[in-house]
This record gives sequence, C-alpha cells and structure tokens, in this order.
Amino acid sequence: MINLLVKCKGCGNKNERNDSFKVVVNEKNQYYCSEKEYLEIKEARETKKSVLDIINQIFGYEITNTAIYKELTEISNVHTYKKINSYLIDNKEFLIKTMNKSFQNEYGKIRYFATIIKNNIRDYIPKQEEVHKQLGEITEIKYKPKERKKGLSEYLIETE
Repeated sequence: MINLLVKCKGCGNKNERNDSFKVVVNEKNQYYCSEKEYLEIKEARETKKSVLDIINQIFGYEITNTAIYKELTEISNVHTYKKINSYLIDNKEFLIKTMNKSFQNEYGKIRYFATIIKNNIRDYIPKQEEVHKQLGEITEIKYKPKERKKGLSEYLIETE
C-alpha cells in the first residue's frame, strides 16, 4: 500500500494522507496535521476578520488601502489578534472620537490610527484578566461553621 504525503495547509509539514485531517473547500481537499490545528487556524482567521470589521466601523467606511494590513501585521508580531480585537472593542468609542479629525489622505489616517494602537495596547489589560488579577487566587479556605445555638422553641420541643 502506497502512503501519499500531503502538505499541511497550516504549518507546511508533510504528513501521510491517512493520518491528516481533511477539509474540503470549493471541491478541493485541504490537509492539516490535526483537527485542533485546523480549528486554531480557523479561529485566528475569524478573529482577524473581526478586527478588520471593527476598524471599518471605527473609520465609518470600508478601508481599501492595503497599508492597514501592513500596520496590523506589524502590531500582531508583538500582540495577538485576540488582544488587538479586545482592545478595539473596549476602546471603540474613544477611537471613533479620536479618528473624527480631518486628514490629508487615508494613508496618514491609517498611520495615525496604528500609532494610537501601538502606544496604548502595551499597557492594555483585557477586562476579564483585570477581574482575575484583582481577585487573586484563593488557595485554601479554613472556614469551619460554628455549631448553631438552640432557640427556646427547640428546648421546649425536646422537653415534651
């Protein structure tokens, strides 16, 4: 039996076709090392698309200038798209107000926007992580409830 090697669409590793996870897209087979890797890549794509949708909402129109992709790639080399997405959602109103200025061209507007993100995202803590940080961890609970004292009515019931 011949074992055909296929290239993983995600990481580029070559695996045996029978051991790979197969996805059919437009009647063509795409292979991944595992289903987990495929789902991670799919989630990353959806997060990136969400980031672009939020940016389009902030700008008020669909950006066609490819400079936005270059700027996002530069930011994503340091921070994840999940963190960028979370930052944009939490600061959407601030960014809309900030970007409501007149610019000479769209490229300048994109660079200004990217600079705001680069300068502020370093210190940004997503709201969920902030709550966990404030609460801290409870390692051991040493609470023992005291015995409940009897009331007069309970003593009367016992004597009957």
